[in-house]
Amino acid sequence: MYRFFYVFTIQRKTLFWVTYGENARPINDYLRQHVPDEKRILIYDRRFVKDEEKWHVHQSIPYHPVRFIIMAFHLATSKTVFIDNYIGEFSVASIRKKTQRIQLWHAAGALKNFGLISSTSKAASKRTRARFQRVYKRYGDFIVPGNECASLFMAPHDLPITRFKSFGMPRTDYWFHEKRQRIEAQLRSTYERKNRRIALYAPTYREYDGREDQTIRQLEQLTDQGWTILVKLHPTVRDQFTDQTKHIHFVTDDFSINDYLLITDVLITDYSSIPFESCLLDIPTILYTPDIDTYRKDPGVLDSYPEPLPVKYTSRFEDIVQWMNSDASLQKSRMEMKAFKTLWYAEPPGEATQRIVKHYY
Repeated sequence: MYRFFYVFTIQRKTLFWVTYGENARPINDYLRQHVPDEKRILIYDRRFVKDEEKWHVHQSIPYHPVRFIIMAFHLATSKTVFIDNYIGEFSVASIRKKTQRIQLWHAAGALKNFGLISSTSKAASKRTRARFQRVYKRYGDFIVPGNECASLFMAPHDLPITRFKSFGMPRTDYWFHEKRQRIEAQLRSTYERKNRRIALYAPTYREYDGREDQTIRQLEQLTDQGWTILVKLHPTVRDQFTDQTKHIHFVTDDFSINDYLLITDVLITDYSSIPFESCLLDIPTILYTPDIDTYRKDPGVLDSYPEPLPVKYTSRFEDIVQWMNSDASLQKSRMEMKAFKTLWYAEPPGEATQRIVKHYY
């Protein structure tokens, strides 16, 4: 069907084909305000994009394989296409002449194996791996924070360095603009308390049963030491945890994790890519990894883990407590994250969206 629609003229139209949408949304909003003649189409995953009506696009289409005709039509006739994940349909949809595709991805870096170096890919058949590679080669350009990130993403996606553009992460732009003040004020009024600091615990998704419940019980001891704990769990496991205490809060998707980072004094995570963005806010960070032996097997972590991040990782919760209650340790981590962002980001933060739109429009 995609090849059939080649007979149609390419339109002045931008297609956002997204799983998460957080990096694509700022571009959509910018086009809506500054390029009003551009027609905008949204294909989205309704599991993660809950507010598609706020995109104010000309047409929104919940992703489903049975809608392949309308999806093929828009893919074939859009001059510009933004994506933020692996799109299997691209394996049979090469980039049409005089069109452009831009992969925004959904992370600013990685600590775990993904793409062609993941355990799932390595176990796949030769035919399946070939399909993966066809999809990657049809991403078009790949937006990254800088060349260091591009070097990390090259091998897993089997792409040359020339395909990577160091424009930054659109979803962090608002951290450096007026919008931040309203969101930060709202969250501080909800969670901030006198003489208490805020720690955000944000573990990554696991294919197996994790230890989140045990970790949360361990975190309770920090509440007696002046810490308020925000817990940001993956949506697939969040419903398992409902018992909140006075100083432990299971946050929801009413706000994004980037919103909660605005009021975070310390970040606790594990194999997540969050620190590659939170470094822009100079947040002291530690990785708690009691299951690292299991995680090394599936999906696997980078051989250099936790590099390139300048952070400590530990499987002992006692280390977490000691580190969080040491002002010297927190200040050291804060300065290391501050230095890291200048290595990881090639351009000043806060202007990624404008750079992308200026380049492609």
